[in-house]
Amino acid sequence: RKQITENDSFRLFLRYDEQVGYGQPDLTVLKKDFRIINQQRANQFRSMNGKTVSYTEWTLVLSPLRTGDLVIPSVSFDGQKSQEIKVSVKTLPNSVKEQIAKEFFFDIELDTKSTYVQGQVLYTEKLFYTVTHEEPTLSELKVSNALVIPLGEVRQYTTTVSGQRMGVYERRYAIFAEDSGEMIIPGQKFSANVVNSYNRWSRGRPVSIIAEPTRIQVKARPASYPQAPWLPSNKIVIEDRWSKPNDEWQVGEPVTRTIVIKAHGLSGSQLPSMTLPIVDGLKYYPDQSEYNDQSDNLGIQGSSQQSLAIVPTKSGRILIPEVRIPWWNLEKNKLEYAVLPAQTIQVANASQGTKTSSSQNKEATNSDQVASAAAPNQSTLWLITTLLLLISNMLTAFFLWRKKAPASIDNSAVRKPNQHLKLLKKACQDNDAHGIRQHLKDWAQQEYQLGSLDQLSLKFSDIALTNAIQELDSYLYQGATNSAFNGQVLWNSLSQAIKKKGTGKKTGKQDLQPLYQ
Repeated sequence: RKQITENDSFRLFLRYDEQVGYGQPDLTVLKKDFRIINQQRANQFRSMNGKTVSYTEWTLVLSPLRTGDLVIPSVSFDGQKSQEIKVSVKTLPNSVKEQIAKEFFFDIELDTKSTYVQGQVLYTEKLFYTVTHEEPTLSELKVSNALVIPLGEVRQYTTTVSGQRMGVYERRYAIFAEDSGEMIIPGQKFSANVVNSYNRWSRGRPVSIIAEPTRIQVKARPASYPQAPWLPSNKIVIEDRWSKPNDEWQVGEPVTRTIVIKAHGLSGSQLPSMTLPIVDGLKYYPDQSEYNDQSDNLGIQGSSQQSLAIVPTKSGRILIPEVRIPWWNLEKNKLEYAVLPAQTIQVANASQGTKTSSSQNKEATNSDQVASAAAPNQSTLWLITTLLLLISNMLTAFFLWRKKAPASIDNSAVRKPNQHLKLLKKACQDNDAHGIRQHLKDWAQQEYQLGSLDQLSLKFSDIALTNAIQELDSYLYQGATNSAFNGQVLWNSLSQAIKKKGTGKKTGKQDLQPLYQ
C-alpha cells in the first residue's frame, strides 16, 4: 500500500539473495518516521524451472509516527541495498477516532511524578476494550536512557467502568532513569482486528490506538550524599547472623559472619559489597556476594548476601565496630543509614582446653599422694627394699650395655616418630586442607605450646612457610576454589623451616622426611 491512515500498520519485506546464519540489516534508519512493531526472519528455498533459489527474508510490521508524505529509506545489508518507498499517511477522520475511542482506550498510571537518578518508577499501562477482536498486539516499551524491567506477564481480565462491562489488558514495568532531566515514556501502540459480528468469516476491521506519552522529572544525586554507592530506595534493611555466639570464640578457629542487605526499588546488583573496618586481632576472608531479585506489585526487591570467615589471632575482649550503609529515602526525601550495631566478642586461648586438662590431672595426682600418705607405715620397709633391688639391677644392665653399644649411636635414632607429624604428612599427601590445618595446629601445640598458626609463623619467621599457611587459610575460609594450594608445598616449606631453625627438645635437629619417597 502506498497510502495509509495514521493509525494503520503495514508490512515491509526485505529480501537478501543468500542464506543468512546470523546478523540483520541496520534498521535504525526506519525509526525516524516509523515504529517497528514486529520483525521476523525466514530462510527460504524454492525450485523454479529445475533451478534451486535460496534467500533470506525479513518481515517488518511498521506504523507511521506522523502524517504527511513519508519515505521508507533504503536499508543496507552486506553490500546490498533496498529501494526507497514513498508512503502517504492520511489523518484519521474524527468520526472514526471517536468510534475507536469508545471501543479501545489507554489508561496510564505512574507511582510518582518525579524521582532521582536510578530510582524506581512504577509504570502501569491498561488498555480497555468493549468489542470482540482478534490478533491483538501491544508494542514493546522502550525508554531512552533508562532501564525497563517487566513486572510479570500481560494480565487480561474484565472490570466495570461507569456501569459498562469492559475487558482490560494490563502491563506493569519498573523503570530506572540513568540520566537526570526530563524522562519521556513514549505512548504504546495497540493493534487488533475488530470481529464483524454479522460475518464471522471476514478478516475483520483493523484498528490501532496509541497512548499519549508521559513525562517524569529526574533529579540528580544530591550533593549532600556521602562518598558511597548511590542507593535511592523506599526501604533498606541490613541484618547479620553468626556461626558461633560472641562468648565462644577461640584463637585460630574461624567464625562465619553472614550479612544480608534487602532493598525495595533496587536490584541486587546495585547493592554494595561489604568492606569491614580493620580490627586488631581479627583476620577476614570474604566470600563472593550472592545477588537475587524478586518482583511484585511494589516493583523490584533486590537482596545481597555476603559471607566471610573471621579468624581471631589473639585472646581477650575485641570490639567489632558498627556497619553503616548510607541510602536515600525516596519517600521522605532525605539521607538515612542502615546500621549493624557494634558487637563485643570474647576470645579464649586455643590452649585453654589443654591447660584445664593438665590442671585436672594435677589435682588427681595430689589426691593420689594424699591417699598414699595415709597408708599404713608397715609397707614402707617393703617398698624401700624393693626399690634398692630394682636400682641395683638397672645399674648392672646399664654397665653391660655400655660395653657392647657403639659410641656413635645418636639418641634421636631410637626416638619414636611424632604422631602429629605423621598425620600431617599423610594429610599433605592427600591434599586434605582441613586435615593439614588441624594436624599442623596440633603439632605446634605439642612441640611449642603455640595456640594458633599465626604464632607458628612468627616462631619460624620463614616467608615460604608463612605464605603456605596463608594460602591454606585462604583456600579454607575465602572460598578460593580455584586456589593453587598444594599440600606438598606446605610440607616442603615446613621441612626447610625446621632445618633452618631446629625443632627443639622433642624432634631435635632431625630433618623431616620428603613427602614422597
